[in-house]
Amino acid sequence: MSKQELSYPVERPKKKSLLKRWWSWLLSILVLFMLIGVLSSGGDSTAYELSKMTTMSKQQIIEKFGKPNEVVRDEKDGYSFGYDAGFMVRGAENGALEISMKKEKIKNSTSDTYKIFDVSIDSSFDENVTRLGQPNLSAVKDGKKNAMYLTKEDFLLLFSTDSNSDRISGIDFVAYDGSLQSQSLDLSKMLGLTASEAEISKLYDIKDKSTSQGETLYTLEGFELVVDNQNNVVKQVVIPSNSIYNIHGIRVNNSFDKATQVFGKPIHTNEGVKNTTLYSFNYAGGQIPTIVNLTVNNTDKKIVYMEAISK
Repeated sequence: MSKQELSYPVERPKKKSLLKRWWSWLLSILVLFMLIGVLSSGGDSTAYELSKMTTMSKQQIIEKFGKPNEVVRDEKDGYSFGYDAGFMVRGAENGALEISMKKEKIKNSTSDTYKIFDVSIDSSFDENVTRLGQPNLSAVKDGKKNAMYLTKEDFLLLFSTDSNSDRISGIDFVAYDGSLQSQSLDLSKMLGLTASEAEISKLYDIKDKSTSQGETLYTLEGFELVVDNQNNVVKQVVIPSNSIYNIHGIRVNNSFDKATQVFGKPIHTNEGVKNTTLYSFNYAGGQIPTIVNLTVNNTDKKIVYMEAISK
């Protein structure tokens, strides 16, 4: 009978349970405090839609956002306030006329979010354009992306990025009428200027062109130009649709009464097509004397077509 080697189980010391280790308790306490901190901070954060300030009084703005960190102007007929959260608001008693947000103006960090039409600083330019749709104007200059929208509230929404970046660094929301932006969109300033096709293509995307009787009609985004081919001088600008551009501050869809406040009484009136009337004005208030023609809908008295011709 062969011998069998018997081995007896060796009793090993039992390890302490993980929960009994002092450092596990410490870790649990730290995790608990971190969780409480996250939950409490998330509950206190607020998302502010700053475009709502266009319907708020000055006092309501102060009550909601606190005393401004910077007061540029505070008078009976208007104010201009700056906040360390990175935004500035300018307006009158019945509401804000301009709201701007700049990345470099942010002076304190906060869990709160500030946005205009849901566009916020450091958000993606391309994603916002996809969400809002095709801008009325868009351009890339010096590596910076720029977009401009005309809203139904008759405000301009503009946002741009840093150079060679998709992250938004500046946002503006400003009432169209009387703004510096609307002055830059005044096409009457182009009349009488020399503009070769190469120069036009640097500023605008030429969608179409046609030449006839010594003139070239350029179809651009939102307007048309007629250029004299002999001297390359702009002799006519046309706004044929709902465009972001204007002529001496007047745009398509403005009322006829508003136009007469700028251009005065028409010198000629003719019946147009499809229930419209054509009004002609002799306007001398611009850089050069101009004939302004407006086509107005007879039902609502809104402008549907406009052009300016240098005399």
